[in-house]
This record gives sequence, C-alpha cells and structure tokens, in this order.
Amino acid sequence: MARGGEIKKVKLAGNFNPKVVNWLAGVISQERQSHLNFFGREFDLSGFEAILHCWGRKGFKFWQSLGLEPHFLPTALMRETDNYPGWKIKPERWFFQQCKKGKIFRESGGELTPVTDTKLEGITALIDIRAKPDYANNGGQMYEFDNLLGPELECLRRAGRLADYENGQPSSRFGIFANKMERIVKPALAVNLHLMVKQLRLETTIERNVIPQLYPYMPRQRDGLTNTSVWCEEYFENYSQRLFGGNFDAGGLAHVDVNNADSCSRARSFRFLAML
Repeated sequence: MARGGEIKKVKLAGNFNPKVVNWLAGVISQERQSHLNFFGREFDLSGFEAILHCWGRKGFKFWQSLGLEPHFLPTALMRETDNYPGWKIKPERWFFQQCKKGKIFRESGGELTPVTDTKLEGITALIDIRAKPDYANNGGQMYEFDNLLGPELECLRRAGRLADYENGQPSSRFGIFANKMERIVKPALAVNLHLMVKQLRLETTIERNVIPQLYPYMPRQRDGLTNTSVWCEEYFENYSQRLFGGNFDAGGLAHVDVNNADSCSRARSFRFLAML
C-alpha cells in the first residue's frame, strides 16, 4: 500500500480466509513464544488476534513497509523486585526510587498523574523496530531506512514548522525538541498511519527498556550498545522536564536520565508507539 493510501479495515467474520488464518497463526505463534521466553509464561492473545484480523493482512503489510510491527505488551508489573527469565537488564535504581518518591509522571486527560506502578499495560501496539544509531559525524547519524518519519520530518523542516538541523540531514530524528514532537510531529504521523493522535505516544521508560529484550530478533536488540539516547513518555516533577535514556556510555538499556523538555540534542532522538 502506498504511503498516505487508504486502509480499509476487514470486518470480523465466522468464516476466515485460509490465507489470513495462516498469516495470523504465524504472528500469534511468534508472539506467544516471545512471551514465554521473556516472562516464562503465556498470555491470552485472543484480543490481539482479533485486532490483527480486523486490520487484515493488507494493514500488516503496510505497517511492515514502514518498519513497524504489531505486538501485544501484556499486563505485567515491572518493578525493581520483579524477576522474569528474559529481563536481564532493568532500568537503573534511580528510576524506581523517583517513582516511589512520586516524581515521575504521565499525562492523562490533560493532567500529570504520578506513576505509582512501573508496568506493561496490556496493549496491542505498533512498535518501531529500528535500532537507534551510534553517534557519528558531529550528530549526523541517521536511523536506517527511515521511511516512517524521515520524509515527514524533512517536509516539516522545509515548511519551517521544525527548526533546521545544521548537523545532519533534514530527515534526521535528532536535534528536535521534545515539545515539538508532541505538538507538530505526532499529529503529522497520525495522519500518515490513519490513526487518531491520541493513539500515538512515546515509549515509556519500561517499554524502551523491555522491547529489545522481549523481541531480541529485532534490529533493536542493539539499542543498549549504541551511544545515543531517546526521549521517553514520562515527565519528571512537571511539564518542563522529561525522561530519556538508552545511551551505552551511561549504562545502555539501564540508562535513565532527565532533561529540559524544551531542549534538543545531537545525540537524542525519539520513537513513537502506536496503540491499536
């Protein structure tokens, strides 16, 4: 399907197309095995399967063409004291301590709500499978094959809606203010993915940490080995500060830090997660 083309959802029916059934069976089987390897248990995937059947194989191939994969992130507590077979690297202790102190927040209904439990939320989501790149050329590094955000970022910069990036290409995910991502980039991406803006958000610190370990076959399994970072969904104390992490030089997948939400960096980028 061409970028910007229409996706028609397929209605659920009692008589499934055999090709669709075989395609879904493969996706469901892989998801079940990923859960078993990481959590040591299986989860109910009936809702995940129904959502994928609704979008159909055409929707799946469209997502694939943009470097996205649908996955089910099950409801699971991910506290410092929780242990799972595949959770080899946890976020650093500072993150859990700040949650306990009530200093980490998520936005909900236009207000900031404290993060009281660190967890996965039982959602079906489109995950950007690209690994973040190593820092290079004074900030000129690029995500590979970025036809998801690259063309959109270039258009927004050329239109003057995003500031020019002097250290790299106009299609780069680096050098963008966190607040600009929310106000400008997210709505543009929602249109291209045929989703509502509220279905898009940045990955949480836990999701950013867990995804490369839960799905080690993704290019993202290298995320903890590259010396750039990504913005995360959570705020620290108020709207003016936001969490980021993942830099190899500061701890890799365990790395969590905070910076001004109106700041940008040649070594910091972002990924959106789309909830279906």
